Amino acid sequence: MDALDLRILASLELDARRPFADLARELEVSQPTITDRVRRLEERGILKGTSMRVDPARLGFAIHAFVRIRSTPQQKRGLIEAARSIPQVMEMHAVTGEDCSIARIVARSVEELGGILERLNAFGQTSTSIILDTPIPLRNPLAVPAAATPR
Repeated sequence: MDALDLRILASLELDARRPFADLARELEVSQPTITDRVRRLEERGILKGTSMRVDPARLGFAIHAFVRIRSTPQQKRGLIEAARSIPQVMEMHAVTGEDCSIARIVARSVEELGGILERLNAFGQTSTSIILDTPIPLRNPLAVPAAATPR
C-alpha cells in the first residue's frame, strides 16, 4: 500500500458510493487509475466492498446490548447455530477469557431481549450489558495515525 491507496481508502470512508470519476478528480489521478487501485485493494482483501449502515433505533430497535456467553466446547456449535437464526444478533465474536463469545444484540423491547437471552441461555450462561451511549462509533483503522500505534 502506498500513499495513494491510503488516500483512496480515506476518501471512500467518507462516501463509498461516490463515482470513481469524482474520486479521480479529487485525488488528481485518472479514473482508470482509481478503478485499477480499487480493484487491487479488493483483490488483496483490504477493501471488502461497500456496505450500508442502518440505524437500528430508527427501525424500532431501542435496546442495544452486548451479551457475554460462557459455554462449554460441546455447546459452542449449538450456540453459533442458534445465534445465526436470531436476526437481532448483529454480530458475534469468539473471545479469550472467562467468556467464550460476545454478541451484539438489538431488540425492540426489554421483553424481546429477554426472549433472545432465553434462547441463548440454552447453550451457556449469559451476562448482559445494555448500551447507554456510543461515544466512539464503529470506525476503520485508517482513523488511527501511524504514530499512535503501540510498538
